[in-house]
Amino acid sequence: MIFGRFTQCSLISIRSLSIGRPEVATTSSKFANERWSVLVVHPKVRWGSGSASVLKQADRQLDEAVALVNNLPNMIAVDSLIMPVDYNTKRKSIWATGNLEKLVARREEARATALMVNVDVLSPTQQEELFRIFEVPIFDRYNIVLSTFKEFARTDEARLQIALAEIPYIKHRIHALSSKRLHSRPEILHIEQQYSEIEGDLNEILRKREQDLRRDLKEATRKSAEQVGVKNSSDAVVAVVGYTNAGKTSLVKRLTGAVSLTPKDQLFATLDTTRHVAKLPSGRSAVFTDTIGFLSDLPMHLISAFEATLAHVKSADVIIHLRDVSNPDWKAQEEDVVATLKSIGIADNVLTERMITVDNKIDKEGATNASESINSVRISCKTGDGMSELVELLNEKVTMATRCKTIRLRLDVRSPVINWLYHNEFVVVEPIVDGNNLIFDVVMNESEVGRFRKTFAHLRKKSHE
Repeated sequence: MIFGRFTQCSLISIRSLSIGRPEVATTSSKFANERWSVLVVHPKVRWGSGSASVLKQADRQLDEAVALVNNLPNMIAVDSLIMPVDYNTKRKSIWATGNLEKLVARREEARATALMVNVDVLSPTQQEELFRIFEVPIFDRYNIVLSTFKEFARTDEARLQIALAEIPYIKHRIHALSSKRLHSRPEILHIEQQYSEIEGDLNEILRKREQDLRRDLKEATRKSAEQVGVKNSSDAVVAVVGYTNAGKTSLVKRLTGAVSLTPKDQLFATLDTTRHVAKLPSGRSAVFTDTIGFLSDLPMHLISAFEATLAHVKSADVIIHLRDVSNPDWKAQEEDVVATLKSIGIADNVLTERMITVDNKIDKEGATNASESINSVRISCKTGDGMSELVELLNEKVTMATRCKTIRLRLDVRSPVINWLYHNEFVVVEPIVDGNNLIFDVVMNESEVGRFRKTFAHLRKKSHE
């Protein structure tokens, strides 16, 4: 791995589409101001290629779906269950007649006003068919997660990425409706009824909207980076990634002391990319990026919409993969995180060479003692245990990734080089006094060494004369 109140989130929206007449929003208001009592159903595939990874337990997948629903202020899961299916979830109605009858009875007994099917994304045909059977709004993981994003997004950068994530969903459903393959009303597919009144090529309108969003996102990302106060391009970038609620914000706060960060124990508490600068023991400035948490079973276009956020991960000098080892599903979560990183183009050798695995929440009862390697550390963001070891390993990784080396300089106390070193913050340890000379040990990368030599080339020339 973005939204507002659920009056705005229950149905997919683009803020507005300018089409040469009054603006038309794509968010339907039919279900506005509702409070949803939700029956959450996890369709466990019993066998075949569509079955889940052996690391994923159906009961825990159901628990996560319930947590996602309850994370929204206008939703509450009133009942939940696992209902098995054979081979895959591609059937028009997902389940066979007998299981559908059981689910209808369960919905009526729970008095649920909505159904959440725990699959990544339902097809328009499936949403239409399930609405016909259950006679209540039908949601999938995409609907719920996107609504959560809207609820907790706080910056333009995040909101723009959310708007981008909606466009493929809208396109797909509009195409299904316009092709006459479906007979349902647009709001059943979470699309605004007024879309049918738009004159002209709607695909072209959406294409233009996407183009505008990407332009605005690029500008918002640029401004966000400027506000951090990154001094130069030589600052190392450290991307913190992990499953949602693994403790990424808490870790960045521990490492940087950023008072603006307020960690929360909830899913997707961080949706806005935040950047915080800190000094490492070597004297290198590092920009720590706290990114959106990953989640299993999300459509690729939802992930790809966050390319501005995930670009920091792809270009990072070091990646910290934070694992919540107090969670019984930590291995399945690790599998999802690694799969997501690979899906955005991060190669295996990068994961091997640049990534530090950090096991968090070791203070909690039941925390697993995962296998250790030279690139792993066990910590507790809450108590601070293991943080010094992490900083030491991080300092080593950043030094290697940025090709830095320690240079010893013996300088006369009157040398103008001394002021330059202090001004550019290369002095981390005070120099050794040796008569009229000061001995400095400074850490520089290749670019900084070149800049240093160019700046003081006249002194070198004079000394040779």
